[in-house]
Amino acid sequence: MCVCVYVCMCVCVYVYMYVCIYLFVCVYVCMCVCVYVCMCACVYVCMCVCMHVCMCACVYVCMCVCVYVCMCV
Repeated sequence: MCVCVYVCMCVCVYVYMYVCIYLFVCVYVCMCVCVYVCMCACVYVCMCVCMHVCMCACVYVCMCVCVYVCMCV
């Protein structure tokens, strides 16, 4: 008889803001809180086109792989 338990929770927050009319700041933060072992990889890509104002499109992906522990009796 085995009992397997794991807890992994990932919270990803993406924030972007216009600092100036031509300056664009893109900040991406991914945080993982796990009881056991968890590995996260986060990637973000931002593309900006500036003429009179800056138009930016950002895509972000965060993937987490968690390892759980099994106890067998």
